[in-house]
Amino acid sequence: MLTWLDQIANQNHLQLVKAILPHLSMRDQQMLSVLIKFMELKNVMQYYSQASHSLKAADTAAGPPEEGEDILDILTDVREHCEGKEQEMLDQALQMMSMIELYSLFSEAPGAEN
Repeated sequence: MLTWLDQIANQNHLQLVKAILPHLSMRDQQMLSVLIKFMELKNVMQYYSQASHSLKAADTAAGPPEEGEDILDILTDVREHCEGKEQEMLDQALQMMSMIELYSLFSEAPGAEN
């Protein structure tokens, strides 16, 4: 799964070109790899040079976090790019934070004892 930055960088279907690399000679792989990275950098620079672009998490499935965005949303997005033990660790952190958030909601509820 590509991150939001990978999606911006690879908007010219560069993933398809990357899939061809193993089938080329070492010399051609080297030249094409450098060209691909240059094109990715160009795409990212072009994206941010357009003032109308303001990628937000609400606009895409995994956009960059906004200031003050809920940490649970951020960790959930990060989890999608992890495997095995990293996912387990984030799952535990997310469960613990959800419990803390739930406890906080109940303790702030009207009629809750302090």
